[in-house]
Amino acid sequence: MLRIRIFLLSTAALTLIDISVVAYAQYYAPPPSSRPPCQAVTPGPLQGAARGAAGGALIGAISGNAGRGAAIGATFGGVRNAVRRGSARSAGACY
Repeated sequence: MLRIRIFLLSTAALTLIDISVVAYAQYYAPPPSSRPPCQAVTPGPLQGAARGAAGGALIGAISGNAGRGAAIGATFGGVRNAVRRGSARSAGACY
């Protein structure tokens, strides 16, 4: 009998905690007109170049020329992230 009471009380407490968290999350929403800066939304071109160089070096090492793969990967990664940031800015996702 004691186990049932403890179970019911803990279930009720967890339910009330969950309802208050949901209500808090719905009440304090950010205003719809605020947009984050593009640095927060998309990574920069240099970060993309570094990631592309690492991936290109890995693929280049498998094929036999790691330096060439790193150079191609860095170029492709930098251009890809610059295009991604420009697209996000023109779509209005950031400023």
